[in-house]
Amino acid sequence: MVKHEYIIGIDGGGSHCRAVLQNSNGKLVGEGVSGASNIMSDPQQALQSIVSACKAAIADANLSLSLSELVVMAGLAGANIPKAKTYFLSLPMPFKRIHVMSDLHAACFGAHEGANGGLIICGTGSAATCHRDGTFKDIGGYGLSLGDNGSAAWLGLQAVKNTLLTMDGVHQESALAKRVVEQLQARTASDVVTITSSYKPSHYGELAPLVTACHEAGCETATEIIREGARYIHSIINTLNEYYRSFCKTAGDSSVMPVCVVGGLAQTYIPLLPNDIQQLLCAPKTNAQRGAIGYFSKVDSGKDRVKEGVK
Repeated sequence: MVKHEYIIGIDGGGSHCRAVLQNSNGKLVGEGVSGASNIMSDPQQALQSIVSACKAAIADANLSLSLSELVVMAGLAGANIPKAKTYFLSLPMPFKRIHVMSDLHAACFGAHEGANGGLIICGTGSAATCHRDGTFKDIGGYGLSLGDNGSAAWLGLQAVKNTLLTMDGVHQESALAKRVVEQLQARTASDVVTITSSYKPSHYGELAPLVTACHEAGCETATEIIREGARYIHSIINTLNEYYRSFCKTAGDSSVMPVCVVGGLAQTYIPLLPNDIQQLLCAPKTNAQRGAIGYFSKVDSGKDRVKEGVK
């Protein structure tokens, strides 16, 4: 890969966009954070967030750089959907060049520094992947309306659903339902529906701390929602392991797949997983921003040496 004087690595998720500015020697010289950057749900906002995060990283480095001088290597939520990625890349870009991959793949590549392994993200959204010898196998990542089980947005949505059933008298009163009503400043079920009618995943994600706080305080309703999320994470790890073992059998080895569980809810779910599953878990070696840079360091004459998006 041709060296560029400055490279930006991006980790763009449903709530935050994080950027690192790296010089040609691989030294991190600046960092920046901005808002949501899911290119499937809101590509225009995603681009604005990327630009803002890049400008913040440049300012943090105290450098006089224009965006047109930067090569951006971005792992973005929604980039696993080809149509969303194609549309996003059709937008006018202020950068010298931009490469886009899934934020999930960037995080996995960074977590294992390009080596084989699995990763589950439990952030605003949720998704999982397994990287094995240059190929990614993905699970989930379809958005809140079709999945994202175990994510912060999913927790918030479950809390609102439970609250409505409580207000209807179907479920018993709970600390969680009381907290949700207070947070939304709602008096009736109609108020809840009206307030949440325009909610995006990031808005539901803002309700997730209510679920975790009530769980920690002993609320059975919140705890059951958390346990359901943990059961989903457990099932995903088992599925990734089965895929990984099938690769090992073909390759004639018996490697054990290391798995990283990352995101704001990781430490909520990990203690609820069985001991044998916890023993497979490891800490990520580096972040998704560095993962995106590392991945695109394998670009040769515009062609990726690593295959993306295998389902």
